[in-house]
Amino acid sequence: MLDCGLFHAFDDDDPARFVDSLRAVIPAGGHYYMACFSDRQPGDWGPRRIARREITSFTDGWQIDAVDAATMQINVSTECVHAWRAAITRT
Repeated sequence: MLDCGLFHAFDDDDPARFVDSLRAVIPAGGHYYMACFSDRQPGDWGPRRIARREITSFTDGWQIDAVDAATMQINVSTECVHAWRAAITRT
């Protein structure tokens, strides 16, 4: 499953429910790839920033394969924003 810009759209309390939903639809051995706004992005415009620890909180039934600092292009600007890129496997 590929998530480019969804995880950071949830309120602070929603990611745990989202992870539970992913667990229900991604079979063991399946992969979840994510790109989301990073808390390293300066300023306060745009969606909620995600801290690396929020991504590494995928624990019960998940293996974190990689979490890397990245940049991503957005539609409202020609500049890239700071992002996290993650690869996570359902165990």
